[in-house]
Amino acid sequence: MPTNLHIVTGAPGTGKTALLRSSRTAARTVAEPAREVLAQQRSVGGDSAWDRNPERFVELLLQSSIDKYEEARMWGGVVVFDRGIPDCIAYAELAGIDPTPSIEAATTYRYNRQVLVTRPWEEIYTTDDERKGTFADAVAFHRLIESAYDRAGYTLVEIPRGPVEDRAAYVRSFIGRRDGASGWTPMPGRRPFA
Repeated sequence: MPTNLHIVTGAPGTGKTALLRSSRTAARTVAEPAREVLAQQRSVGGDSAWDRNPERFVELLLQSSIDKYEEARMWGGVVVFDRGIPDCIAYAELAGIDPTPSIEAATTYRYNRQVLVTRPWEEIYTTDDERKGTFADAVAFHRLIESAYDRAGYTLVEIPRGPVEDRAAYVRSFIGRRDGASGWTPMPGRRPFA
């Protein structure tokens, strides 16, 4: 497994993108493909958005995730992804479609075995043009994400709640350890989201 390719994952609205923006000086970052697929579909009037054709959306999401992975492998150095290929498994399961292509891709394209995760946090949860679900929807999706990463053989490491600067410092510290070395505790077992 590559130790230099890190993932930050979690439910929508948990602050992943904001903290990655603050962490950019520590590593190259790869933007979340789901938002890019949605924006691209909107710009061309496409029908492959999540709310119109979830099966095609997941196909596009998976291809974009693979493309981003392959490009990042050529960069060298530490790279942090805003979501990884195993997230496609969760999207497929949420849509009720066959997750097999995503499962196969998650087996082929590997990242650092320790994955950073932001947990649902109601106080910071907001909706926007692409994020329209409720907080309860985010919690349900987060459970699918955790399950997908667990089944794919990753260990989830929780990013503690707090100000963006503190969370970004945690991410920078974590990825500064190029091999995700000891000293990082796996996320504890399932506990209620608050």
